[in-house]
Amino acid sequence: MTNAGVGQMEAGRDLPGAAPEDAGARRRWFTAAILLVVVFVVDEASPLGMTADSMRAVAVAVAIVHFHTIGLDHFRLLFPKTHFYGLSTVGHHVYPLFPWGDSLFAVPWVVAYDVAHKLGVGEGSVAMVNSTHDWPLQVVSMSAVVAVTTVVVYFIALRALTIRPAARRSRWAAGVALAFAFATPAWSTASRSLWQHGPSILCLSIALLCALRARDGLRGWTGMGLALGFAYMMRPTDALVVAILGLWVLLAHPRQALRVIAGGAVPAAILVGVDLVAYHQVLTPYFTEGQGFAVSGTMATALAGNLISPARGLLLFCPLVLLSAAGVVLRRRGGGLDGFWVALTAIPVAHWVVISAFKHWWAGDTYGPRLFTDMLPLLVVLALPAVDWLAGVRRARRLGAHGAARSRLGGEGHRPGTRPVLIGLCGLALVWSLFVEVQGATLRSAWCWNNEPTDVDAHPSKLWAWSDPQFLRGVRQVVSGPRYHELTRDSVDLYGCPTEPLG
Repeated sequence: MTNAGVGQMEAGRDLPGAAPEDAGARRRWFTAAILLVVVFVVDEASPLGMTADSMRAVAVAVAIVHFHTIGLDHFRLLFPKTHFYGLSTVGHHVYPLFPWGDSLFAVPWVVAYDVAHKLGVGEGSVAMVNSTHDWPLQVVSMSAVVAVTTVVVYFIALRALTIRPAARRSRWAAGVALAFAFATPAWSTASRSLWQHGPSILCLSIALLCALRARDGLRGWTGMGLALGFAYMMRPTDALVVAILGLWVLLAHPRQALRVIAGGAVPAAILVGVDLVAYHQVLTPYFTEGQGFAVSGTMATALAGNLISPARGLLLFCPLVLLSAAGVVLRRRGGGLDGFWVALTAIPVAHWVVISAFKHWWAGDTYGPRLFTDMLPLLVVLALPAVDWLAGVRRARRLGAHGAARSRLGGEGHRPGTRPVLIGLCGLALVWSLFVEVQGATLRSAWCWNNEPTDVDAHPSKLWAWSDPQFLRGVRQVVSGPRYHELTRDSVDLYGCPTEPLG
């Protein structure tokens, strides 16, 4: 049995699902509630607005609530202003080009907005969409989604970490969840508008939690299939996750395959049914036309750019992900790299290759490695053995040299003097990641780097401009000017960026 399995057996009563009277369980749910509130408040208060692919999402949600359709015929007056961006025409009708499933997460907020209007507060959701000022509703929707995802990540960490005692494991799990929320693109990208990425990471996080529960002999196979199906509905590239985890289930747990398929059949039926009615085909063009994916001569540049470009490089914007690689190494050394963990390791690599085949691999107007955002839940899970190791190191230092030598997660093989260095490097990676992500969530110039002074789509060479890296643009503007209103809420147009200072 692997170390993780032993840890789970020893700590099983400390995991979610314990009896309500258990003080530890109450404490964990209280921690989860605090995480939910803190992340939601911070994300909702963060002033930077980003809209591009998501600019039709609220309109679709309003159409669902008021007109019982995903069609946008009722908002035709908006289209000449925005040149039909993000739209698909079917006969004489207009529908969203991008996945409509993401708009479902805005529906509760549309209802709340309309209720407030009936009580004399606000203009109502239809008027809000017609005024093109629906970004606040996008952000409140995704702030809630990211906050809930953070809670799911907390419970994932509780289940996968083997730190003892339980109270200490809960503190480390909360730290992992907060790092996910504020030191990754979950803050600077997923929470900033109604992208596909927020719903995607929520669905994938739930799928991973269900998979971990199922591996421990608890209920989870059907929930895993359900969550994976909805993940694909939200983001087509999540098909990679569905395919690789599906293959793992078929090979390692064939008796459970029907449960997974049954769960996935529900969102599949919803997706196909709506698409047949609206688009007259099984899947929308966005799912079936490839969106410019092809192996080409630029792929080597894209592969490098998605990792180390000063505008889109994952390792530069979020160096904490190196803990994921360290976690894989530690798990392999501990003999726990079974089929499930091999699948989890393969998915981000396959995803990296696929997004690098996209002709606009830099993802147009965005902040940092947006196309890697969907992989955050998997990268967090892969990093957890490294978190176990860090927790063990800190405990071992208090126990002295003998305790360090017996540290369960592999302090062995490192000279005592290297341990503080490794911990320090992890601390620096965390601080740098926070420094980068806070700019993407709060400073206008971090987003407007895409258009000022030149447009990144017209001049992709600026993706390699080390003299003006995107991860420093916001701070540099604050320090040296010109003085834009960096913290002005909703300061960005529907797409692109104003070229003049805002008065």
